[in-house]
Amino acid sequence: MSLRTASLCLFLSVPVVAQTPTQPEVTKNLICDRGSTCGFGYINGRKYETLASDKIGIVIVGDAVGKYLRADILVLNESAKSVDVLPSNFVLVETSPKQKPLKYVDGDKAIRSAERRLAWGNALTAMGGNMARQQTTTTTNSNGTITAYGNTPAFGTYNGTSTSTTSAPDYAAQARAAQTIQMRNEAFANFANFTSRTILRANTVSPGQSTRGYLLFEGDKKARVVMLSCIVGDTIYQFPFDLTVP
Repeated sequence: MSLRTASLCLFLSVPVVAQTPTQPEVTKNLICDRGSTCGFGYINGRKYETLASDKIGIVIVGDAVGKYLRADILVLNESAKSVDVLPSNFVLVETSPKQKPLKYVDGDKAIRSAERRLAWGNALTAMGGNMARQQTTTTTNSNGTITAYGNTPAFGTYNGTSTSTTSAPDYAAQARAAQTIQMRNEAFANFANFTSRTILRANTVSPGQSTRGYLLFEGDKKARVVMLSCIVGDTIYQFPFDLTVP
């Protein structure tokens, strides 16, 4: 199935986005293909696609990031009217090998979920470090002479070895655990800060202005082609991405 065919099938069979009361009526549908309406290129090795209509331009960079599919979005408004850019108006659907909507992942919830996993991981790591014990084995050798007095004095010698084992906290293991926890905390802080600053949020874009950010969707390891659809102004913009092609 070609990307063009997949796009048309998606548009005909899947309701793209529910309309909101304040949203203008959708009158046009644009599909990014190899025609003149769509532009292609690369930014730092990542493919981007662009569509423009009535002086509103949209740039999309899509790829897989861990267990998510990520869409970086830039909306430029060079028209004479303000337009709303709403995360709820962006829908991602797998179109090959099967049609399957891919669930939107709220960035703030992703931060909270990662924070819970971090807390559990740190607790287990700290527990493991505190429970680690360092054992020390001591061997003692003893010898001497024994004299027994009685009717008949007796003399003898003896020698022997005794072993004892003691345990103490493994401070090296505790230090390693503390270092691991610190590295995790720093990585999470970077992730949370980046996500909260760069995630796409609802914005009204005035004439001559732009907005940008990224959205996360649940991934599918078997997905080959996905379609990102969005409503901006009175137009549906659709961007197919072949995940098998760099």
